[in-house]
Amino acid sequence: MLKTMKKIERILAFVLAASALALSCTNLDEHVYSSLMSANYYNKKSDVIKAVYRPFEHYFESVQRYVPMQELPADVFMTPQMDSYGWWDGGRWSDWHRHNFQDISGDLVENYVGNYWVNQYQGIAQCNLVLDDIRRLDHDKFPDISEAEWVVFDTQLRAARAYAYYRLLNFYRNCQLITSSSTEENEKPERKKQVPPEELYKFIEDELFDCIDLLPAKQGSAGPGLHQGEFTKAAAATILVRLYLNTEAWLGYPAYDKCIAMCDRILNGEFGYYALAENWWEPFDWNNETCNEVIFGYPGSFGTTSWHMQNKEGDKKTYRTIYGRGLPYNSQSYLEIEEDGDRNPRWHLSPSYDNSSPRRLYSYKLGCPTQKFLKYPGDLRYKQYKNTSKNTREGMFFLEGYIIDAKGNKAKAQAGYDLYLLDQCGGFLTGAPTGTITDAARAESTLFNGDMNSGLYCVKYPFYPYSGGYYMEPDYTDMRLTEVVYAKAESLYRMGDKNGAGALLNSVRKRNYENFTSSIAYVGSDGGTVTLDDQEFLDERMREFIFEGHRRDDLIRFDRFEEAWWDKPADPDKHNRIYPLCKSVLELNPSLVQNPGYPGIK
Repeated sequence: MLKTMKKIERILAFVLAASALALSCTNLDEHVYSSLMSANYYNKKSDVIKAVYRPFEHYFESVQRYVPMQELPADVFMTPQMDSYGWWDGGRWSDWHRHNFQDISGDLVENYVGNYWVNQYQGIAQCNLVLDDIRRLDHDKFPDISEAEWVVFDTQLRAARAYAYYRLLNFYRNCQLITSSSTEENEKPERKKQVPPEELYKFIEDELFDCIDLLPAKQGSAGPGLHQGEFTKAAAATILVRLYLNTEAWLGYPAYDKCIAMCDRILNGEFGYYALAENWWEPFDWNNETCNEVIFGYPGSFGTTSWHMQNKEGDKKTYRTIYGRGLPYNSQSYLEIEEDGDRNPRWHLSPSYDNSSPRRLYSYKLGCPTQKFLKYPGDLRYKQYKNTSKNTREGMFFLEGYIIDAKGNKAKAQAGYDLYLLDQCGGFLTGAPTGTITDAARAESTLFNGDMNSGLYCVKYPFYPYSGGYYMEPDYTDMRLTEVVYAKAESLYRMGDKNGAGALLNSVRKRNYENFTSSIAYVGSDGGTVTLDDQEFLDERMREFIFEGHRRDDLIRFDRFEEAWWDKPADPDKHNRIYPLCKSVLELNPSLVQNPGYPGIK
């Protein structure tokens, strides 16, 4: 596939760094490489740049762990076993959906839930190592690096490290705080223990405030451009927005006034020019580095670094993907991406209908995502996904029905039947077009009884045709201005200003509908007549941020995480709001204490 020079330049730091630095992935101190790095590696400016941005590639790769941690224990997506072709894996995916995290040595916790701890500390270790290295270097030996650039290098690493600690605080609360690459320092008893959540919170807050002062502001009005993937003042501020929005849920006291103040600094342009895109799809499109709604993202491109979209790694299908497994099986002809093969879908939308005849809508207040989109007519997102050219699209979903390519051929399941997608889950097989269960043993709607017709699909990022130069070109958008608008709206809402919250939400929502009438708008602006309450706010956040890795946090913040939804009973208590540490982590460091409600090691 053809690549533009700008795209190559934007990802060059990631690609070169990944090949140049073979940092350890198993030792959190990274001390084995310290002498090698400091004594032999840093010879010119490009060496410093490669080292500084190496952790960023690690964090980009980790999104394929982060998004499942946020979406799979929530209500919007499911991963059903499809016929006999996979996604059973010892019950891993049903355990995730049902919040069964008690087996700390089992596959789910050891290799996914608990392993994220290791993954983030690996990135922190990389940041600590390079921070210590560049602080020891003789700056006079690098005359082409200004003191201002040294400050930016240092601050980029501090911001990346603070972001990793933010995610650890979110998932585990009780975490180690390690800020040095020194083995001697990190072996001290106090460093091997977890710190209270309040202490880690304060560290993150203080670090990010320093970073806001020292990082560059966004320049110009043409999107992140070549600086996509670098921290800016607004990116550090957006992490603080997330921190303050979740403070009450995490620590028990509100910080909504701080959240509003930080949102205002971003929205008022203090950190550079940002603006809502005219269309809902622009922050996710092939040229999203030009979108002024994007605050922070990771540069991606087919054939280079594209952890979020890829389908294969060499000749093997890879787990290092998110959206590459969010497409129906055998949809490649419909999308004209035959050269990249068929799909093994994991991200099915949770069903809205049961398997009775005639089928009935579920009564769950959570889940049933398609019905939340159908609530308001003319939603431009809730259309069948279609590539309208080599680099334009419409719609965000594979909806009910056949998948038919340009030649009139219907996509087929591995078992040979024509695929006919349903907003249901069961053994329909050839009976899907009439809604008839064909396999009586799979009549019940559960994660164990799915087939390849089961569930619809959300296509957040476009999969343009393989030929033409736009396939898998979107960068991964991690933060966008809409998130800031919605955070301010939620903070106002929680402080009693529902009209102010509604007006802010309407400022974004109006781009999502063919005709944004008063019957769609919330009370507060645009003549809105729709009352904003907790359920509606939660539903609206789902519509706006579906498949962006926010849903678990939203459910916890609205006190709904323990509720029952499709194929998930109500949780008996709230200990699942934080994840457990896995057995191998506890064995490696006996000073660590397991999180409440989970078993320790014997």
